Amino acid sequence: MEHPVDPAPDPDPEPALRPRPASPLREVRDERFAAYGVRLLLKRDDLVHPELPGNKWRKLAPNLRAAVAGGYPELVTFGGAYSNHLQATAAAGRLLGLATVGIVRGDELAERPLNGSLARCAADGMRLHFVTRSAYRDKAGLPALAGAEGAYVIPEGGSNALALHGCAELGRELSGACDVAAVACGTGGTLAGLAAGLGAGQRALGVPVVGGGFLEAEIRSLQTAAFG
Repeated sequence: MEHPVDPAPDPDPEPALRPRPASPLREVRDERFAAYGVRLLLKRDDLVHPELPGNKWRKLAPNLRAAVAGGYPELVTFGGAYSNHLQATAAAGRLLGLATVGIVRGDELAERPLNGSLARCAADGMRLHFVTRSAYRDKAGLPALAGAEGAYVIPEGGSNALALHGCAELGRELSGACDVAAVACGTGGTLAGLAAGLGAGQRALGVPVVGGGFLEAEIRSLQTAAFG
């Protein structure tokens, strides 16, 4: 079951692709940190774009530029029922006037009312295609099954070599500002790019939000693909 909605393209799509100003860095003052000589700074990347916040814009922007440059009329990507990545891709498609297809994990969701996340995707024009959890694992063949063979494919979470170049800019913005940059990570793309952009003497710390123990190998593979 699919939920098509006609997109409403932005009449001037270019602002969605233009470089954004560096997001602000703000200190959190707390005596419990101060007692151990620790300064905690928050990189407010949630403010980097009004509709594609934080790492979503950093990952998507290089891919969106590639899709527009390649003349692709449609974007296709993957995610779960509450995927922020699906929401960001749907919003990006609306801003750029590109059709979007979201392949959603869990065919049981097709007969249920859309939750808030998926309803937002549909409102932004994304065509939702629900698949079984077993079929979802074989992502290579899913765009064709969803009728999106000629679409620009963005991987789950937006993590690919292009995305890492976008996330490396985050590390460069933090150059000299901290000793350790910590980030929660799902697919590993933000952490991999962040680490590549940090300066000498800095290091990145990733906090996995899902199990499976796959992140170390995935990050190494992504960095090799992006930076050699």
